[in-house]
Amino acid sequence: MSSSVRPAALSIVAAALLAACAAPEKPAATPAVATVATEAPAAVAKSPALEVVSAEFGVFGADPSGRRLLYETDKFPAIPAAPYGWYILFKTSKPTVVWREEFELPEAPPTWGPGEAMGIFSISPDRKTAVTERIIPTRLGFIANEWRYAPGDPIGAHKMRVYIDGQLVREFTFDIEKGPEDQRG
Repeated sequence: MSSSVRPAALSIVAAALLAACAAPEKPAATPAVATVATEAPAAVAKSPALEVVSAEFGVFGADPSGRRLLYETDKFPAIPAAPYGWYILFKTSKPTVVWREEFELPEAPPTWGPGEAMGIFSISPDRKTAVTERIIPTRLGFIANEWRYAPGDPIGAHKMRVYIDGQLVREFTFDIEKGPEDQRG
């Protein structure tokens, strides 16, 4: 990726799915992952191939008509509540997949916000990495996740690693730079 910004259009359906992909999975789905992983390791080896069609990272915005867009970039300013994240389009014949995002910061933030307490994601012991994992149906071939900058979040190099069914499919590296109103000297 370059540091220039260019829009990559997301359809209205994809924008609606973005919110759904980040929503917590029902607790009943969690045991199914453990059951599949422990009872059928051979099935994992036989699982249908996964093809990543597109994987993009950037800041989210909207065009004049309100259609959601992703502006691809690997550098952006620390502006409170500014949404940034990724989406991946993929193909598989499997009915469901497990996606996992590891979001690594340059240093531990003062807080990870309410998502940690709500169980939306878990935090590493050094408090620098948030891990989000979801089981999703594959009929739409779309996964995504979004974060928002909060005052006090670290400035500098960040990484997001995205896995589908245990396979690393993309690592996004990006820099959050001091924002126009950042008074942290």
